[in-house]
Amino acid sequence: MRPLLPGSPPPGQLPLNPLLYLTLAIDSVAPIVRIRSLKGMASGGNSLDIPEPIDARARRRMAIMWILDVVNKKRSTGSGRKQFAARFGAEIVAVIEGRSSVWDRRQLVHKMGTAARANLSHPNLAGKKRFNRP
Repeated sequence: MRPLLPGSPPPGQLPLNPLLYLTLAIDSVAPIVRIRSLKGMASGGNSLDIPEPIDARARRRMAIMWILDVVNKKRSTGSGRKQFAARFGAEIVAVIEGRSSVWDRRQLVHKMGTAARANLSHPNLAGKKRFNRP
């Protein structure tokens, strides 16, 4: 349903390697851009949204935080200490199958980044340092 990373093995082969399964799930839902809000840069004191690329470590961190948010909001299906692991595992499987709400969150961030590209040529940003990090 949702595209995994290019070149990844088919989902039927993934359970054979749990580390590959987890890495692929996290990297597939990791956002490519983030939106930086510059306060007071637009007219009338409004904030100006600027998209900026994210490095690999920050992308993975954001994806893991999104997955953990979804897991913590899910209801427990039973009692006991092992419920978090079961919910986390179910969410990783849902990400691979394309059923997770994390995909919608990623798509929303990318859509906002696409819409905010026009702000890169804003007159208040002309001559200022871009917020790209090496």
